[in-house]
Amino acid sequence: MFRYWCLTMYVVVSFFKSMKHLYDHELTDPRISYTKRMHLIHEHAKKFARGCIDQSGSVMTIYQQKKLPDGPVIYVTQEHHPVTTTLLIGHLEKPFAFIAKPHLFRYPILKQWLKKMAVIHQNQSDDALLEEAKERIISGQSILLPEKYRPIAEALAEECDCPIVPIETSGTERLLTGKIVKRLRPVNVDIHIKAPVMMSDYAQKRA
Repeated sequence: MFRYWCLTMYVVVSFFKSMKHLYDHELTDPRISYTKRMHLIHEHAKKFARGCIDQSGSVMTIYQQKKLPDGPVIYVTQEHHPVTTTLLIGHLEKPFAFIAKPHLFRYPILKQWLKKMAVIHQNQSDDALLEEAKERIISGQSILLPEKYRPIAEALAEECDCPIVPIETSGTERLLTGKIVKRLRPVNVDIHIKAPVMMSDYAQKRA
């Protein structure tokens, strides 16, 4: 429980500090590319996410099967949970947009960061989600989608000719426990980054 309160204090202090970073990003030269802007924004998000995980005293181990190609990719993960998303923000190579639940946009500072990171609002149709995700890919930003959106991921990969990269995590379910009294525990967390798969190659294998 002590670790959880330390995490809570870290989050509160970090959000107040982030107000300056938000102001700095408003002054960013508008002529720089979308990709470069996303990298700058995600650097702050990555530091914050890693700090959250560090508060637990957990050990992260990343296994990557193959070097990722240049350009955007579509990460597909089994879990759609805030802990897993935070973990991946801090430890995946490419800046990515992801789908967030509507209630997260209610908090003023968090809402501004979600917009800066081009996060996609979950409360819309699959067709609208596909179009928004397509915009991110065309702009040069990667996407993180949970397994339940696999059809959207495959349609996006085929239409934009970019690879799907499966992500598997283990240990995250033990990181934060308790429904009423929250406990943050030190655990060993593994991130498995599978080899990228092109839909054209996948279709050939199925044929």
